[in-house]
Amino acid sequence: MKRSRNLIRLIRYTHKIPRNRLLIILSIVVGFVVGMLAVLMKNLVFGIQRLLTGEFSVDYSNYKYVLFPAIGIFLTIIFVKFILRKPVRDGIPNVLYAISKKFGILDRHNMFSSIVTASLTVGFGGSVGLEGPTVVTGSAWGSTIAKMLGLNHKQVITILGFSAAAAMSAIFKAPIAAIVFALEVILFDMTMTALVPLLISSIVAALTSYAFLGQDVLYPSVVEHIFKMKETPYYFGLG
Repeated sequence: MKRSRNLIRLIRYTHKIPRNRLLIILSIVVGFVVGMLAVLMKNLVFGIQRLLTGEFSVDYSNYKYVLFPAIGIFLTIIFVKFILRKPVRDGIPNVLYAISKKFGILDRHNMFSSIVTASLTVGFGGSVGLEGPTVVTGSAWGSTIAKMLGLNHKQVITILGFSAAAAMSAIFKAPIAAIVFALEVILFDMTMTALVPLLISSIVAALTSYAFLGQDVLYPSVVEHIFKMKETPYYFGLG
């Protein structure tokens, strides 16, 4: 009862805050929360991997590499069928479906279900990635917060956009690529009102990931070619 009253007070207070300022505040909160969720998911995956293959020798092949992905899929099916008892749809298509058919509202179980299923499948060596599960998890948290605060449809979509950007930014430590992804896939009709929260959420999520997972990038690269002004016409020619 006390918890419900506190929630009502919070909702009433947020209604007094200008919408643009509220979105900026939420972008900071969502960026940190989604960043922590990405850290949790990565640690679960690496933890399962170390538990299963920590004693394997790199000098010879091990037949368990063939069995582990099947075991991971089996455990995932058990979790979905008998524990969750709700369908877990594909990550990014699930978010797009929610935007087009459900006013941007995702099922609450997506706040945690994809963390479990992705950790099991990827941790056991399955041929899937963390991009989709992280995006749908972050979007589900943003969707739930937006629904709780009673925001309108446009604001819900904005929150989904910067939640997805935060997820991509945290999991790949690539805030700029995450912003481009959100603009291309989620925020079809972007306004300047949505741009600032998008930038903030992506940066906060990346900083959270850096703080807990270090500053090593996922795919390091070294640029050895030095740009020369005389080569500029060739770049124009190539587009």
